[in-house]
Amino acid sequence: MENNKIQENKEKFLTLLNGVQRIGIDKLIDWLGNRTDFFEAPASTMFHGNYEGALCEHSINVYELFNEKNKRYDLGLSEDSVKIMGLLHDICKVNFYKLSSRNKKIDGQWRAIPWYDVEDEFPVGHGEKSVIILMSYIGLTNEEKMAIRWHMGGYEPESNYRTLSAAWDKYKSGCCLHTADLEASNLLEIKIDYENPNKQIKMDLSR
Repeated sequence: MENNKIQENKEKFLTLLNGVQRIGIDKLIDWLGNRTDFFEAPASTMFHGNYEGALCEHSINVYELFNEKNKRYDLGLSEDSVKIMGLLHDICKVNFYKLSSRNKKIDGQWRAIPWYDVEDEFPVGHGEKSVIILMSYIGLTNEEKMAIRWHMGGYEPESNYRTLSAAWDKYKSGCCLHTADLEASNLLEIKIDYENPNKQIKMDLSR
């Protein structure tokens, strides 16, 4: 992603998050900006947003889709809750991806292509990791906790479908955050084919 786009997304994200009236939000923003790679990090290693700055871009996309769903389905969430759930659902991915390279045979020759490796320094899961990190800075409502915890739906190995169903039965916002995440990943965002750097691939809904 071009540097000006990364900066534009950063400013948009911070403007939204600075509007949240929650004790500790200033400390969370300071941590994100000064002690993490949130604004430069990719959103994944090989799927949607596997390029610099994509984590912030994805977070904004999810927030905007989730905000629409809050209004469409009359979920009754406050603006602060929508921002926290949408913008920060993937905070578990900060300081998580490390830029490296791997060898790939292209046109009969071995070449080093850009790659992101995972170095998880706090391996406690995905959604629950986001909840744990957030709660070290700000308080969360039970609905916020549950939606962020289960925003991956059945796509994470440790999913307990009975618990997931119970969570979504209790709070419909959980299902909406999950579908906003899916729509952003599969419909709005691209992945880079590093074997063909000029080729950008729209995500395949069948994945």
